[in-house]
Amino acid sequence: MSAIIPRGNTHKAGLWPVIFILVVLAAILVAIALVTAPRPNPNALAIGGESKADPLNIAIQEPLELDFKSKAEVLQIRSDTVQKYPQLLAREYIPFEAVFGQIVDGLPWWGLAGQIYYGRGLQSIEGESEETRFILNPYLLVAADFYWTDGSMDAVSALSFYCAPRGLYWRPRDAAAEVTYDADCITQPHHAPYFDLIAYNARDFNLNYIYVSYPDSLNLTKSQAPDEPYANPQFIHRGNSCGYPGGCNNMSPQTPEIGRIRIIDFPASLVIWLWKDQPTSIEQPADMTFIIHLK
Repeated sequence: MSAIIPRGNTHKAGLWPVIFILVVLAAILVAIALVTAPRPNPNALAIGGESKADPLNIAIQEPLELDFKSKAEVLQIRSDTVQKYPQLLAREYIPFEAVFGQIVDGLPWWGLAGQIYYGRGLQSIEGESEETRFILNPYLLVAADFYWTDGSMDAVSALSFYCAPRGLYWRPRDAAAEVTYDADCITQPHHAPYFDLIAYNARDFNLNYIYVSYPDSLNLTKSQAPDEPYANPQFIHRGNSCGYPGGCNNMSPQTPEIGRIRIIDFPASLVIWLWKDQPTSIEQPADMTFIIHLK
């Protein structure tokens, strides 16, 4: 007599291969999610209660040529400049992936001469790499990127120019810093001076939200100024704005929320508040205050 196998047992036995496959797929998906998930920013400044440093002046580094260097070389240059002031670090510095992770090996970079004189095309990479104004000055948390316009605010009328900071002064225990630019460099007859804020240095140091307090500022204005903190998205990647074949490493995206700031008169100052985490409102005390002086 042949054995009789209950139907129920046969049905359950047939499900095991399916269950096993589903478990394996779930494990693979979890592994992929862990690998691809954004890594938390490891960086932190030694400011406020964490600071033991006295006030200090920070030297401004001149722009440098980065064309065709490897990503590793660029990040090493960045790390070396950060380490010049170890007293401002709360822990070991690692270039933040979300800011610098998309730098591409062997690409050119927009040059200062290219940006100011030549424009898009083969000569766009002429001169020192313009991003090194910020990459080589990591403690310049928020920088002014100046241009003149005839008032129309379109790309054709905007004339970029370069003014190096005259001084950068930090008060770590007060969680405050200020940078000064020379008004004589900025003034030009028959053109209105404007500037955008370049703040990926703040983001690299885990200060991710920015708010410009125009009521506390002087002789500066902005149309439709945000009334709440802005999550700063700035990063560096391969872009095509330079018009050079294959593209250039450059900053992205455009951030009008922290740009198109008009200078009404001199002296002028801009008060900027920075937070690590999204504040509940602008009434919440900032983790860091950064002031831009134009005088």
